[in-house]
Amino acid sequence: MSDLNGIVDGGDLSGLSCEPEVEARIISGFGLNDAWSCRHGPFSENDFSSLPNKNWTLLVQGVDQWIEEVGHILTRFEFLPQWRLEDIMASYAPVGGGVGPHFDYYDVFLIQISGGREWKLGQLCNESTPLQSNDQVKLLSEFSAIETYVLNPGDMIYIPAGVAHWGTAISDDCITLSVGFRAPSEKELLTATLEHWIENLSENKRYRDSQSSIDKHPAKINRAAHKQLEYFLSGLTTEKLQISIQQAFGELVTEPRYSALDDEGISWDIGQLQTLVQKEKTLTFYKPPHSRLAFSAANLFVNGETYVVDEAFARSVCDGVVSSPLSQEQLNILVDCLNNGDIQLSNSDD
Repeated sequence: MSDLNGIVDGGDLSGLSCEPEVEARIISGFGLNDAWSCRHGPFSENDFSSLPNKNWTLLVQGVDQWIEEVGHILTRFEFLPQWRLEDIMASYAPVGGGVGPHFDYYDVFLIQISGGREWKLGQLCNESTPLQSNDQVKLLSEFSAIETYVLNPGDMIYIPAGVAHWGTAISDDCITLSVGFRAPSEKELLTATLEHWIENLSENKRYRDSQSSIDKHPAKINRAAHKQLEYFLSGLTTEKLQISIQQAFGELVTEPRYSALDDEGISWDIGQLQTLVQKEKTLTFYKPPHSRLAFSAANLFVNGETYVVDEAFARSVCDGVVSSPLSQEQLNILVDCLNNGDIQLSNSDD
């Protein structure tokens, strides 16, 4: 990826980190047992002027949202599902800068933009791996280097989820882009699945005693009472669970991490859109940087929302090309997406 050299520089990143809507951190430290610390932005010029000459790094999250050329890098990963990609984080560091030995629960591609960085890859980690008692930075208490790589501008390295790694800048003006992946946890996914099911439950169906559930001892909840509870689980069928988990997954992987930028575009209604589609026959859309779209055989997922539609229409929205005729339901969905800023028309005069 040598053509990416200079796509972003330290001035760009420090400037972004001073903006209140941008997520940024400065992490300081060097050795395994150093006193690592983390400060959160937004920062000021004084914050940067007071930094030492080495052993710190600036992290700026979601740079693809703010710098168009960086956002285009995501198109180079189309060999992977687009809903798996999270965002692009940038790090800027002088000599010795890094974030310490750690591991991630998701895969990551690391692209060197300028300067050089040494990467040490270590042991395989999981949730039981010991961490340092540092409430600012989650660092490994032990690190065993197995492989070492030096990345120069244009180089890229892939680090699988769970692999311990430790990157250290070996030159000034060291900039690395990190392409992270979205990976919902078991807890997140099952919680969202049950919430889907719960949304359709009645508030009026309640527990009722039976003759056998009233025990001789007034404080005992007996087996007959427990048996009554099975009634509430009877509606949780395998089919309903499958539908719920599929929708929950689609919503989790498309839930936007960043808010839409202020848009002064027109507010659409069904009549306006219907007139436009009759005139143009085909509508083309583009997806703003913050938006995340995906589809399945029965659903369209837009920024964490589920629309139950046929696959052909869902695919067309994700592809950004929708042709007439469109049903009333499909027009309603497009109006929702347009007014929410999820998609924007390319062939509108506005």
